[in-house]
Amino acid sequence: MGQRGRHAAPGAGAQKVRRAVAVVLAAGALTSVGAGAALADVLDDLPLNGEQNIDQEGQQNLDCGNSARIVRLNVGETVHHDRFCVERDGRTRHLSGRHHGALAEGGSGLGPQVNAAQAGEQNLYCGNSADLITVNVTGDVYWNTTCVVTDPRHPGGGRRHGAHTEGARAVGGTNVGPQVNTAQSGRQNLYCGNSADTLTLSVAGTVSKRTTCTAAQHSSHGPGDTHFGRASVRPGDAVGPETNDAQNGRQNQTCGNPGTGLDVPLGQITRQANCTVHAGA
Repeated sequence: MGQRGRHAAPGAGAQKVRRAVAVVLAAGALTSVGAGAALADVLDDLPLNGEQNIDQEGQQNLDCGNSARIVRLNVGETVHHDRFCVERDGRTRHLSGRHHGALAEGGSGLGPQVNAAQAGEQNLYCGNSADLITVNVTGDVYWNTTCVVTDPRHPGGGRRHGAHTEGARAVGGTNVGPQVNTAQSGRQNLYCGNSADTLTLSVAGTVSKRTTCTAAQHSSHGPGDTHFGRASVRPGDAVGPETNDAQNGRQNQTCGNPGTGLDVPLGQITRQANCTVHAGA
């Protein structure tokens, strides 16, 4: 589900090769700007996305996608990646009739892994941008993900009777790289993005990742006989940062994982996650 944020003009790689300038990347390795850009183009064409397992049961489910890669290399370019997910729904519907809850099970892989299970009325999964390795040299990388869900139901029009699910379960897998396992069971569940790269190297450039989530429920009715069960998480095996969250309440927020990875800020590295929940009930 990862999306490419690079749009290179035809012949740009060849021009960069002709004007190659040597830069030191890491551990004494010497790479030219032209070769680095060419390698970045090759990496863009390979299936290097991390693994994402998402299961959501509810009325408004928003999955804003996975943009994580095993290796992200940017040399001398400015890359903007803006993703906006918006859903507005004034209708009143019951929960899914299967009532088996949400279950996300991790697998085995090399890249970043996210397992998120959400059972509620408004479920937002606002994107994973946790590359295993990010290398940025004399360039700029801007990663912005925005998720918005609104449910402007009218007073007295949205009571739920007899809606019972088995809750949410997230089971971690086995992988190399950051792993996030999140289970949320409630009325408004927000998972606001993981940006925990295992290694980020920025040389004379900027790496900026920002995730914003907003859930607004303007109904003024009571919760009725709604029951979402329990939330449970079983950790997996990961080399790199791992975060496990189980939340059971009306408003659950996981506002981004800054992680315990290694940053080499020879340039600028910033990460920001903003979560907002509004409920009129």
